[in-house]
Amino acid sequence: MISTSEVVVRYGHRGISNDKKKILMARISNIFIWGTILSLMCSIQSFGQKLTVKLADKSFDEFAYVEAIGLYEYAYKKDTADNYIIKRLAESNRNLGNTEEVERWLKKLIDRHVEEPEDIFNYSQALKSNGKYLLAEQWLKEYSELRPEDGRVNIQVSLLEYIQFLMRDSASYQIRNVAINTPGSEMGPAFYKNQLILSSTSIGTKSAEKYKWNELPFLDLYSAKINANGDLSSPEPFAPKLKTAFHDGPVSFDAKKDIIYFTRNNFVKGKASKSREGVVNLKIFIGKLENGEWKMTGGFRYNSDEYSVGHPAIDKTGTIMYFASDMPGGYGKSDLYFSVFSNGQWSKPFNLGPKLNTEGNEFFPFISNDGVLYFASDGHGGLGGLDIYFSVPERGVFNSIQNMGYPVNSSQDDFGLALDSTGVKGYFSSNRSGGKGNDDLYFLKIKRVPVIIRGVVKDRDTKDVLADAKIAVINENGKTIFSSTTRIDGQFEFEVSKGQQYTINVNKEFYFESEKTVTTASLRPNDEVYSEIFLEQKIEEVTDNYPAPKSMEEEDGAAVQVIELEYINYDLDKSDIRPDAAAILDRLIVLMKEFPDLEIRMESHTDSRGSDEYNMLLSKRRARAAYDYLMSKGIDSKRMIYQGYGETRLLNKCSNGVECTEEQHEVNRRSIVKVIRKGEYKEKRGQKSIFYF
Repeated sequence: MISTSEVVVRYGHRGISNDKKKILMARISNIFIWGTILSLMCSIQSFGQKLTVKLADKSFDEFAYVEAIGLYEYAYKKDTADNYIIKRLAESNRNLGNTEEVERWLKKLIDRHVEEPEDIFNYSQALKSNGKYLLAEQWLKEYSELRPEDGRVNIQVSLLEYIQFLMRDSASYQIRNVAINTPGSEMGPAFYKNQLILSSTSIGTKSAEKYKWNELPFLDLYSAKINANGDLSSPEPFAPKLKTAFHDGPVSFDAKKDIIYFTRNNFVKGKASKSREGVVNLKIFIGKLENGEWKMTGGFRYNSDEYSVGHPAIDKTGTIMYFASDMPGGYGKSDLYFSVFSNGQWSKPFNLGPKLNTEGNEFFPFISNDGVLYFASDGHGGLGGLDIYFSVPERGVFNSIQNMGYPVNSSQDDFGLALDSTGVKGYFSSNRSGGKGNDDLYFLKIKRVPVIIRGVVKDRDTKDVLADAKIAVINENGKTIFSSTTRIDGQFEFEVSKGQQYTINVNKEFYFESEKTVTTASLRPNDEVYSEIFLEQKIEEVTDNYPAPKSMEEEDGAAVQVIELEYINYDLDKSDIRPDAAAILDRLIVLMKEFPDLEIRMESHTDSRGSDEYNMLLSKRRARAAYDYLMSKGIDSKRMIYQGYGETRLLNKCSNGVECTEEQHEVNRRSIVKVIRKGEYKEKRGQKSIFYF
């Protein structure tokens, strides 16, 4: 059975800084008086030793670990060979998070070869918390050989590489110790309206009664003002009618309905209830804001005297509650569960499964507005102690997790993350070195959560994709952070950071400039947002009356408009311009003079009768005859091209040696005059001023 504090808050399980260790050791030294009293009372040393251990065990069983350490230390001095005392000293210090002492005592057991597999695991974790990663990896591999089925070692056996991986994105976060921290503990942040609600042992005047686990006062609820820079100020007691003589918090809110869900000891109507094993477990209670005061309205229907339920986290709809519990049937010491509110009541809890839960502890769930689940765990490996993880749902299921990495996580305990509505700012607790107290609150700004902006640019009217359109991504400060051009399929793609509103600016020749705003606040890590952007062609300044082309061709990869297409005839085996051919050419000359950028292309072809060489010369003479005629009428030679192809481009099967009728041969005898204009044809359009996205 997991104790009250182990399951829900682990109030005493935070690592201790050097200054705090001095205070703790001073307290422990004072407890040595027990030994002096016992030695005066007991004339027989063996009886005194047994009595000391018995008193130490009693303190241990009552979670008074500071007191227990003093008694065990005294007993150890009297009998350094007692391995039971050494193990109890390791366990007591582990519950206090005093990892250096844990390392010292477990090493004694290992040196004596009396350790159990769990001692090796705890030793590796203490080494890791103390920053001795290489040694920790060696002992973790030792443990994995003894207990290969333990899921806690699957990721940790490559510990050094994993630690380096977790350190890679340190620039992605900004963290800062907040002003209201005390020498005690501050934890359990939750946003409500414009305030931050938290639990603290030492803000304001506290009673003399202390929690035996770590000799700190019990946790009370406070509200604090959130300043523009993220710092906290002006802490005041919160919800005094919900206060008890024991631990209060952490909490979660359904802000729309003014409902509070909060954790506290099994304490109802001024009386604490215990389990069959004598443990005062934790429960989730529910309150409502009435006439400006928070009042308790009831408890979670799956609370129990026999196990702890706590750390409620309500989603933005107010219908799903995530929480931590050591109820029977879980995967480890403390697991994460969820319950759904339907038909006026909460459903039976569902375990979140072995992908999230481990043989260790999973605590402090938090569900963000975008549906990402954050939680603390000591069973998934990491930098040491409790680390903060997140899980992005896949079709509503949390199947994978990711460590938030350094500096959110440290070699000590990091836990209790809560983010605001943007999903990139919030607070968490840690007992890392350099803080002000046992557990401190830290302001967190996530500077980069990768999300993808993808899209396509199209013509508004034709719906054709537009390649080579210029794309610029502009952030909220008006700075262009990315620029590119659309691919041949009109697509574009950029990786940006969640939490900002971006402007996508699109430019393309002959089109009006367009912009589209993309918001990323609701996206999850690595999510994509897709946009179709339609551009409108500009109005063409029409200064002529060019006819529309009859067809489009291609010349050296460039577009060519065929304006007019005429066939002219020649007498058999001759190249003279006949009157009917001259009439056709004269009509084309008029068009050429009206539109000075038009050109003439002349092609001449023969059938297959006669030799190849003769047919080639005949076709060239015929094409040249048309060319000379146009020259004689004043058409610039630079605007004309002529070419004879002989019998090289037959339109049917009538090649050399193939019998064909006269009609079939006649198909191949042709001379073609094309009036062309270079460039793509743009249909004339009216003014359009509305953009569609």
